[in-house]
Amino acid sequence: MRLDVRHLEVLVAIEEARSISGAARVLGIDQPHVTRQLRRIEQRLDAQVFQRSSKGVEPTAAGLQILVLARRALAMIDEVSASRQGRVETTTDLLHVLYYGLPAIAILDDLTTTEPHLRVRFSTTTPRDAYEQLLNSQADVFLGVRLPHVAWPAPGPLATTEVLADPTFVYLAADHPLASREDLQLSDLAHEGWIAGLDPDSWTMVSQECRLVGGFEPVISHTVGEEEAIATLLRRGHGIILGSSVAAPRSGVTGRAYRGSSAARWMQVHRPGRVDRMLITTITELLRRRFTEWSSTSRT
Repeated sequence: MRLDVRHLEVLVAIEEARSISGAARVLGIDQPHVTRQLRRIEQRLDAQVFQRSSKGVEPTAAGLQILVLARRALAMIDEVSASRQGRVETTTDLLHVLYYGLPAIAILDDLTTTEPHLRVRFSTTTPRDAYEQLLNSQADVFLGVRLPHVAWPAPGPLATTEVLADPTFVYLAADHPLASREDLQLSDLAHEGWIAGLDPDSWTMVSQECRLVGGFEPVISHTVGEEEAIATLLRRGHGIILGSSVAAPRSGVTGRAYRGSSAARWMQVHRPGRVDRMLITTITELLRRRFTEWSSTSRT
């Protein structure tokens, strides 16, 4: 069986709806048909594209790569169709991008270089507020981190795409006795004080990760919101934190992986029909490219 446009649309619909039943509603076909289609596609590709989880279905590592290509192919088909109809679309309006918990603003130069006629405005907000703004047509795209152990808003009519999985790291002073320990475990840090940010969701993530992965109840040593204060406390050994594997480097601070760490999910959310598919694909690929670059740099 050769994949065609309909098969690509099935894959993208499942990813955006995060469920087979949701994809069926979007596509206007029954759920068993979507299930059969997915099974045939995976057999043809000889790869599992999605796996079931407590939150529905999520792309596998191979699936993420396949979905990037599927979106790119559909975007090119849209562009060809528009050209044949004499209406090549270019984005000249303001694109309002919301972001939460990730350095999304770092792709601003990349985006404006790739799309020179595009004007972009970035604003930071919470996931709940971002979804409301998207639904009320006050914003176009939301780029955010779905923290492990923290509830994420229901997608409703919005299209939700996982950009990548970001393993959680622990950050501590470079001269900390555990900074160089091989095969670090979260339980090794059970007696440490923890630095809490002002965002309650971030502490929910930390506390749940410590309970579920480390088997202990974390104790807060300091609560601060400024990055400079956090860096100073870490460097002086006055606490530790959990964070992204590609957090900005801090002098005198080391980031370490630990056994069994949960992954945060970098997500892209938009309202279908509001932003053309090629632009959505471009934004997703720019974030993945930046993540790869950041992952190759030192965390000390």
